[in-house]
Amino acid sequence: METFLTLGYEQETDVPPEFVDDVRTPEAYVRHFLREHTEEGDVVLDPFAGFGTTLLVAEELGRVPYGVEYEEDRVAVVRDRVSADHAEHVIRGSALELDSHDLPPFDCCLTSPPYMVEGMETNPFRNYATDSESDYDRYLADVREVFAQLRQLASSDVTLLVDVSNVKFEGDVTTLAWDVADAVSESFHFRGEVVVGWKGEDQDDRDGGTYVYGYDHSYCLVFGAGEEESETK
Repeated sequence: METFLTLGYEQETDVPPEFVDDVRTPEAYVRHFLREHTEEGDVVLDPFAGFGTTLLVAEELGRVPYGVEYEEDRVAVVRDRVSADHAEHVIRGSALELDSHDLPPFDCCLTSPPYMVEGMETNPFRNYATDSESDYDRYLADVREVFAQLRQLASSDVTLLVDVSNVKFEGDVTTLAWDVADAVSESFHFRGEVVVGWKGEDQDDRDGGTYVYGYDHSYCLVFGAGEEESETK
């Protein structure tokens, strides 16, 4: 497994105008890691489907996409973006209730959990709604719960890929990537991380950086089912 790569930071597809400022994982990232870790016909799941980037690229590569998304308006967008054959695979619901959804065993999960910084008080798992409450410890507990449920759905030779970054905010750094790695490692075996350097223009918002959040790089955290597994499928 390579441990560093460089990709261009750009969005290949459009979303409705009201969502253009939302951060999305670039298609190039998803395409690279799905090509490396999956085969045609594999089931690919994203429990934080967002605007469906993972699902669209999985479909493009001949994989079978499934996704769960909390926001109803985003679900509608994703169902319009994927093929009619897979629209019903886009489920409106909470990632904290995966065991209540009709999901098949999956071969690969590629996802980016909603980000949180220490000191934030709104709940990322409710899309930061103003009437929601949370804190960083509760957030990490929720991350652990999501991936514990994913472990029950995973195939025996699963690969789990987590798109995440540390976060700079108002002069402080939240070690989100490391904390998420620790949380996920309670349910999956950590194989290692890939550092993804991003080429492109510096972003003016979210503390700058090519990637935003104050950084020019992010990570792909790679996990498997257990220590006895082979490193590749």
